[in-house]
Amino acid sequence: MVKGIGVDIVEIERIKKAIQQYPRFKHRVFTPQEQNYCMSKANPHLHFAVRFAAKEAILKSLGTGLRKIKWVELEICRDELGKPFVKFFGNASERLKEYGVSDVLISLSFCHHSAVASAIAIG
Repeated sequence: MVKGIGVDIVEIERIKKAIQQYPRFKHRVFTPQEQNYCMSKANPHLHFAVRFAAKEAILKSLGTGLRKIKWVELEICRDELGKPFVKFFGNASERLKEYGVSDVLISLSFCHHSAVASAIAIG
């Protein structure tokens, strides 16, 4: 059963500037694994931006905002075929149980200027 849907779009340049101007931003929003993945890419800001959009979309699908879940309690990963999925840690795991959500499905995309993500919370 669908519990919620979320979509987010972000300008890649905005995330690039945030990372450059505020060094703590990267560490507050992205897990070490996400940072390593993004930094291994030719254009890391594309990958940071799409992960930021994914986290926003996930929070929208749960209807929580950042009130009870920290950015780094959500980790955007890829399986062996490249399909994106979410790992939940700490409070995020507890909130899923509280809201009756068993999983959140995500889709990610980006172009030269923008990154977009959608999320469907199911339970």
